[in-house]
Amino acid sequence: MKASLLGLLTLCGLISSIVAQDAACATPDRKPGFCVEISRCQNIYSIVSSPNPDPKYDKYIRAIACTVPGEARSVCCRPSEVVAKSTTTTTTTPVVPVVRVNQEDKLALLPEECGKNAAVRISGGNKTEVFDHPWMVLLQYRHKGEVIGGCGGSLINERYVLTAAHCIRTRSSLQLINARLGEHTRNSAIDCNVYLDPEGNEIERDCADPAEDYAVESFVVHPDFNRPRRFSNDIGLIRLDRTVVMKHHIQPLCLPVTEDLRTKQFKKYLVTGWGATENQTGSDVLLKAEVPRVSNEVCQQRLVENRLNIQLTELQMCAGGQDLVDTCSGDSGGPLGMSSNFKGVDRFVQYGVVSAGVNSCGQKSVPGIYARVVNYMEWILDNIQP
Repeated sequence: MKASLLGLLTLCGLISSIVAQDAACATPDRKPGFCVEISRCQNIYSIVSSPNPDPKYDKYIRAIACTVPGEARSVCCRPSEVVAKSTTTTTTTPVVPVVRVNQEDKLALLPEECGKNAAVRISGGNKTEVFDHPWMVLLQYRHKGEVIGGCGGSLINERYVLTAAHCIRTRSSLQLINARLGEHTRNSAIDCNVYLDPEGNEIERDCADPAEDYAVESFVVHPDFNRPRRFSNDIGLIRLDRTVVMKHHIQPLCLPVTEDLRTKQFKKYLVTGWGATENQTGSDVLLKAEVPRVSNEVCQQRLVENRLNIQLTELQMCAGGQDLVDTCSGDSGGPLGMSSNFKGVDRFVQYGVVSAGVNSCGQKSVPGIYARVVNYMEWILDNIQP
């Protein structure tokens, strides 16, 4: 079915009137659109690239086919669904997308009460306390009949987890099934902060409710995710099977939704996680690390020096690389962030998603690579639903 849909687009493109790339066109319902290569039209591409495309879309896909010189398959795409062309320009100044007027209703889906905790500022030590980072999510996979922990993610509202695309589009032996919320110590059913007197005697114990598992209802991967060469656009969203009930140990973090937050750059960031990837399990206790920002120019140079064939774009950012433990504290898919002024209040805001392609734990001078969240705010808002 997938092949027939793609073949159908090719055939229709040959007999359609030739429209210049990104030229204006009209959809079947007479709405304005742009004629673009199919991979740049988010919703349509997700249909034709799915393992089992639904035949009910055949007629619509015939109707929106158009032709772009030099492209095999193109469609008339609604402006809100068009993805900008990827670029390989390396720069330290991010291109910040502007939120469209028709996304204002989507902004309402992101919580005002976010990024609240008792430890938004970096302190000494690499272990976290319970309740410090209540937005942390541990993704769970089915592997050879067993459920295992793997990548990380961040809770961004009552239904969605933000993570890396490679944590969703994994190797065939891994099936993403759950998102565990409210986790701290993975080998403990009940997580507690234990307070001792100077002699080492316990004087108080502050415990969280048990972690909670939410099934994965659906997910979306950025249509221009480029694996395995560059890991560009390494970002994805997971929709949970039910509404999250917020508790002391389960809270969302903030995203850079204001112009001020989108243009901020810090000298240092905080990365948290269990040191896990889709292939490695990492630590039992939630870890944190302070990582210095590294310009894309310097980062690219480090990659070349270490013979790593990764071409950075302005959609990515780099941090860490000064010692062997910095980025080992983060998970693939986990958040990179910093305490920021969020609408007049000090809150933890996520600026990066831990990407892949470099095992920074094993190479001292290589910074970690992150998807730059500010560049994906439009995409995030387009893909979250009530």
